[in-house]
Amino acid sequence: MEDREREKALLDALSIAREDNVRVLMMGDGQEELGWVAVDMLHSVLRILHMEFPGEGEPAGETVFIADSLMRAAASYGAATGAYRIKCMQPELNEFLRLRGFTPMPDGAETGLETIVKYTGS
Repeated sequence: MEDREREKALLDALSIAREDNVRVLMMGDGQEELGWVAVDMLHSVLRILHMEFPGEGEPAGETVFIADSLMRAAASYGAATGAYRIKCMQPELNEFLRLRGFTPMPDGAETGLETIVKYTGS
């Protein structure tokens, strides 16, 4: 996220423990903010600490596209920064993520990064 003050404000509003390497990835359409995801890395696992998109609970309709895009952006960020796994810390998204190859658990859902990020080339 380019706006460091906005990033700090979003992170300060979260009540979850996080690593010092925490970042916020934003999705927008022009000047309109569509959603964001806060991520950090712990032991080669990219953790989705919080995903924010329009509506509440499980994504539906257009928010499925937004949530899916945010999850994939987080996975790509993780691949670029050395992650091997991805874990979402929001159990309320377990069903949405299960449909995308994650294994649901009581504290969230997790999968190998290769489930989301496809590697090609040499």
